[in-house]
This record gives sequence, C-alpha cells and structure tokens, in this order.
Amino acid sequence: MSHARSVDPCEYLTGAWKRNLEWRQFGGNFKRLRGTNAIVVIEEYISSVKEDGTRYLKWSFGRGLKPSDLRFGYVMKFNTGDAESKKSESTAIEWQYCGHRCSGVFQQNTKVFVLNFHLKTSTVVITYRILDKNKMAVCIVEVDGRHTPTVQMGNMYRLDTNMYTDAAHSGD
Repeated sequence: MSHARSVDPCEYLTGAWKRNLEWRQFGGNFKRLRGTNAIVVIEEYISSVKEDGTRYLKWSFGRGLKPSDLRFGYVMKFNTGDAESKKSESTAIEWQYCGHRCSGVFQQNTKVFVLNFHLKTSTVVITYRILDKNKMAVCIVEVDGRHTPTVQMGNMYRLDTNMYTDAAHSGD
C-alpha cells in the first residue's frame, strides 16, 4: 500500500474481518501456546451525541457473521477533526472497556493503529498495521497478573460477507 495516499481510518476499518492469531508466551523463549481464529465486525455507530469531526465505530467479536454468533466488544470514538485538521497525521481514538477509559491513535504516515487498554489488573496494547485494502498485520501484547503474559501475532483479512455466508450455509 502506498504510504503517500491518505487513508480514512473509519472507512478502512468498517466491515467484516477474519482474525488469525498465534499466541506465544511473552518472554523467555516465547513458547507457542495456541492459535485462534475469530470474526471481527466493525460497523458505523450512530451516537446520540453529535460532535463535528467525530465518528463512532462499534466492534463485535465471534465465530460467525450472524448476530447471534457475535458478542459486543466496544464502541470507539474517532476524533477525525474538522476540515482544517483533516491534514493531520494522526487521529485520536477513545473508548471504554470494562469501565476503564482506553485510548489509541491512528498514524497516517505509517498506516498504523495503536490501541491501549489500561485496565485494573492488566494492560493490553494492540497494533494494527494496514498492509493493503483488505489485510492488516496484528500484534497484541497482553500482561495480566493472573495469567501468562502473551504476545499474539497474525493477520486480519477483510471478508466478502456474501461469499462467507454462502460458504457457511453450504456446510450445513
């Protein structure tokens, strides 16, 4: 993907994605723990709070595209700015997760999203790097006092929802 071209972070993220991750122990010899696959659906969310230069995206996670297969994750607020600040190299992102305020940023020059979840007993940092119009690299570092700290790495691929739904039904 050309880094000279500007990307609208909300337009880019909107859609259905398949996320494949390999989990490794964070530290030591980075022992492999497991692999996971998930569906991530990101859609425009209409907030009752209207602010110029602000957009909201709802994130849901699950095993399939049917609403019954998805679990709500969070709603992110993207501070896209007004026409003057559209030339900005970054977009601020904020949301709440488990009652904690979280923050992130999209860097236009590197086409990277960095999302920070600072919770009561854990810290999670997620990096999404846009590779092309339908693929992102993902790296998640999760440190929690009760579990083995992990680094999760993999890719997210944009789904053609019509093809995915047809393939899922042919397996019935």
